[in-house]
Amino acid sequence: MRASEAASELERALRLIREQEPQMMAELLDLVTIPAPPFGEAQRSSRIAERFVCAGLSDVTTDEIGNVIGHWKGGAGPRVMVISHMDTVFPAGTPLVPRFEQDRVFCPGIRDNTAAVASLIRLPQVLAEADLSLPCDLWLASSVGEEGLGDLRGMRKLMADRGASFDAVVVYDGDLGNVVHCGVGSRRFRITYRASGGHSFADFGKPSAVHGLASACAQFCQISLPPEPKTTLNIGEFHGGTSVNAIAQEAVAIIDMRSVSQTELEKLVISVLDIFSETAKVFDCGMELEQVGDRPAGMLPADHPLVRTGADVLHGMGITPRLSAASTDANIALSMGIPAICVGSGLGKNVHRPDESLYVPSIVDGLQQLVLLLARLDYTVVPRRDVIATTPDFHTA
Repeated sequence: MRASEAASELERALRLIREQEPQMMAELLDLVTIPAPPFGEAQRSSRIAERFVCAGLSDVTTDEIGNVIGHWKGGAGPRVMVISHMDTVFPAGTPLVPRFEQDRVFCPGIRDNTAAVASLIRLPQVLAEADLSLPCDLWLASSVGEEGLGDLRGMRKLMADRGASFDAVVVYDGDLGNVVHCGVGSRRFRITYRASGGHSFADFGKPSAVHGLASACAQFCQISLPPEPKTTLNIGEFHGGTSVNAIAQEAVAIIDMRSVSQTELEKLVISVLDIFSETAKVFDCGMELEQVGDRPAGMLPADHPLVRTGADVLHGMGITPRLSAASTDANIALSMGIPAICVGSGLGKNVHRPDESLYVPSIVDGLQQLVLLLARLDYTVVPRRDVIATTPDFHTA
């Protein structure tokens, strides 16, 4: 195909995306009203599979945990998976009633990440109508379990089953303008202290689970952390005891540790677990430890061709790219040595809140960005897997 023909087809695809904003919104409004709470994505998964088939994807399959994936035959270049998670942070029973105010639409989960999934459904239809040939062979997927304690379970399953066949992964998630090339790793634990307890006055001096766990949490909060590579900690939940005048028999904390360096993360985990273990002994408490999250860190260098191309596309659209670190489905691919970036699908406000909103025109820019990126993914941008070198650690210059 001559370069002029390819440019004409690409421009046709971009024009179609602009013209089809109403169809994109219809797809989005259909999907956002289908619940997808943590570990309860089945209904939305079924709908996405139906829409993938209608959109023209072949070999559409749904695995046993609800991930949906389908094939769009492209060129003889790299095999690329584009993935958007279908789950939201909102529990079952959350009202899902879209509400418009001028150029914004409000609904729980509409920006994170329903808009991206709806755009993926439109993508093959645009490619077909524009007769646009991509240099890469394309697989589109929507994953379960990306949010919270889902712990990237959908992406783990997809990568375990299919990861060896992909040359690169593009995660479609987040705010337009971001190019996430550093995967923030995390380790999360639920820590339970148990003690004999008793009456707050008559049994004063007996072990208290709250006293013990609170002391350990105070030490946890005082750990010195390196500013670079960025490493953080947090106590997300703390509860225990039964009454103001009862010595607590049980206390529970859920803690979160994150870093863009897998090495720093593992060092922090060792120190933290030692603090909680030793403090339990000091306060004569039993301790139960449950790991509830483990996201591996990973990164692509900022000068990797895939990262540079993602940034160049945004520059060409008049958008200043932001190279950043985040925890997304890309973490799993990066930890396996598969080149992966995450690019944003649109713009919105109040993500993870009931009044979450989406700036409607931004979904056009988001999908145009994705098409422009895919149109450039040949072997000069995505090297063959046998010559890739990545590291799990991220260090700024």
